[in-house]
Amino acid sequence: MKTKILYVFAILTFLLVGCVAEKPFEENVFDADVNTNKTELGQPIVFTDYSTGVASRVWTFPAGNPSTSTDKEVIVSFSQEGPITCNIVATYPQGFTETKDIAIQVGDELYARGIFGFEDTEKATEAWKYWVSNGSDAIKFSIDKTQGANGTSSCAKIEITKPGVEIQLYTKGNAKPYNAVLKSNTAYVFSFWIKSETLTSLMAAEVSNQSDSQKVFKNYAWWSPVPKITNKWEQKFIEIPAEDIARTYPNEGLAMNAFTQFKFMPTLAGTYYIDEVSIKEVKN
Repeated sequence: MKTKILYVFAILTFLLVGCVAEKPFEENVFDADVNTNKTELGQPIVFTDYSTGVASRVWTFPAGNPSTSTDKEVIVSFSQEGPITCNIVATYPQGFTETKDIAIQVGDELYARGIFGFEDTEKATEAWKYWVSNGSDAIKFSIDKTQGANGTSSCAKIEITKPGVEIQLYTKGNAKPYNAVLKSNTAYVFSFWIKSETLTSLMAAEVSNQSDSQKVFKNYAWWSPVPKITNKWEQKFIEIPAEDIARTYPNEGLAMNAFTQFKFMPTLAGTYYIDEVSIKEVKN
């Protein structure tokens, strides 16, 4: 009888060890990445989830094709230029999740479209701030979702209610993806679309730079007054010469936090519409 019991026990042990061998324990390791962080408009790149022990995953690709996926490996192309933050959320059998943002750059556009194209109301409202020289409520800033320049659906609406005071609208004090890093010995072009039913000029449109390590005394601005504003959308361009950053920041070689600033001081009350603010590296 003892021999029979030992025999049965040995068989059960063998079967149990065999089952364990067939299904080894997978350690929970979260690891997702992309094969390149720089791509061109419409060119595919590959996102891969290398994680182990994952039960499921959800990828999100803003302006991407596809825009979402649950696959382990995804080939994605993008229909929008600029810095884009993609995301993966992995869920484990134990019920907990882990998430990771993956930043990529599409094309030469340095400004995030949702913020500088005013398509993302929440982020654009958070990023854009204003200042009035006499502290009054001389400006009303909002996102107009009924129209946009160059075939887009949204724009900034700047209502000047009290003329004769200086007003500034800017993204100063923020960091990427709100603003841009400009490199020495590189030329850029700053552009935007603007129109107004009643106001015909703008005091200045500029790209400035200021960061914690690059204080006000080293601040440098590329600016221009903007004449001849009409009631139709028109694109305006301001060039940033290649030598300017190298001359102004010889040690760092970078303008680390370049931001946009519009200055208004009209003699009449009225409304400006601004859209598709852009800064791109000039290619030779």
